[in-house]
Formats: sequence, structure tokens, C-alpha cells
Amino acid sequence: MAITFIVDQEDDEPDILTSIAHQNLRILTTAGAVLLEVPAPNSGWTQSTLEYATRDITGLPLDAYLGNSWVGSTEV
Repeated sequence: MAITFIVDQEDDEPDILTSIAHQNLRILTTAGAVLLEVPAPNSGWTQSTLEYATRDITGLPLDAYLGNSWVGSTEV
């Protein structure tokens, strides 16, 4: 299971990414253990860069955070 991110913005949806785009990406197990932490790119995260950074992470139920904001999961 790949991580599905919820930061892609449609026309009628709020922008949740801009204010947290420069936060570190943290991938946590459902028990709260940090599996991976990745510093934000200089230009900030995008849907594409988040997907690329986590492309090889599969298997466990996982949650993704930018800073303290939940932005995705393998269970979405």
C-alpha cells in the first residue's frame, strides 16, 4: 500500500499545503514510531514531491505528517 496524500487542491477546496510546505515530512507507524523523517525541499513540498519521497515505502499501515499536520496515510 502506497501512502495517499490529501494535499492536492481542487477548485472548491481549501489550500492546506501552503502554510506547512516547509515542514519536515514524518512517516509514522500507527503506534506512533517515526519510520522516516525527510527535510522539506528548499521550494517546499508539493503533492508530486511528497509522492516521490515516499514511493518506496509500502507494507505497514502508516501515517504521513508535515510538521504536526496529518497529510496522508496508507489507509486512505
